[in-house]
Amino acid sequence: MKLLSTAVVTTVLLFSSLCACRSLLGLEPERRSTIRVGDVAAVRVDTARHYSVGSAGESLMLIKRVEEHGTTAYVYRAIGPGQQTFVLTPRDAGPDGCVSCVTVHYYITVVR
Repeated sequence: MKLLSTAVVTTVLLFSSLCACRSLLGLEPERRSTIRVGDVAAVRVDTARHYSVGSAGESLMLIKRVEEHGTTAYVYRAIGPGQQTFVLTPRDAGPDGCVSCVTVHYYITVVR
């Protein structure tokens, strides 16, 4: 029994150290966000829109993609200072075939 509780405590401590101490930050579309190196941030989009995600910059690294409750969350870790931009374009055009009116941008500045 003591061995089992030691294993459980060790597992909990291991997972705690692997997870970011800071909470998951939500990024807002069409607004500049500033985060720190080491932060974990998410871009959340409607799964039904079937967005493709384009990126410019090397400050954020995708660590996972999660789909739940009709939303897709792209989770990124800030790995270095700099600028990052995400451009999300849905598969289907908007009214009158307009693509730019349904494209979503995320602008992120990563600081130390």
